[in-house]
Amino acid sequence: MLRLTSTSAAVAMAMLVAGGSQPVLAQDSEFTMFGTGPDRICNTLAESDGDPVLQKSEDEAVLTAGTFDCPEAEVVAEVAVIEPAAPPAEPLPERGVVFFDFDRAELNAAGEGTMSQIIGDIQDRELGGITVAGHTDTAGPPDYNMALSQRRANTVAAELIKSGIPARIVTTEAFGETDLAVQTPDNTPEQANRRTTVDFAR
Repeated sequence: MLRLTSTSAAVAMAMLVAGGSQPVLAQDSEFTMFGTGPDRICNTLAESDGDPVLQKSEDEAVLTAGTFDCPEAEVVAEVAVIEPAAPPAEPLPERGVVFFDFDRAELNAAGEGTMSQIIGDIQDRELGGITVAGHTDTAGPPDYNMALSQRRANTVAAELIKSGIPARIVTTEAFGETDLAVQTPDNTPEQANRRTTVDFAR
């Protein structure tokens, strides 16, 4: 049998009133609750040995135990655990563009400076992929320009890998003169078209 103790002064006062007289509490008695569920008896008296109904009047007559409403069970509300929102993803670096001299696939001074800037921007970034695409202008035969654009892409990719970028995330593409930045007639030299672009993915 469940035995819970309540020593509230308010409950003690209610017990005295319910007894209809000025009861004298037996030594070592205390307010208790007996039983569980709808059959429980709350706020009655008990000796230290656990027996209920030990309230006596001044003339030693045993009084009926006073009982009162049991306290409502404490309801503990479940609090939903909300995970903190993930911080927004850092934006990807802007596209890099490296320009080349006419009919050349190696970096010039300007190209080396551009590569240094690109590498500095991505050195400590977590990237899922880097696409390096080579292009040419329309001067020269299309087949030759396709091979030249591949060599330009390979040059830029090699610089990235040499700087510590994992080779597994670097992909090269060659477009020759098929994807011009500036539209020109055939066999027209154009600096803006002699380029390699560098794009980034997560």
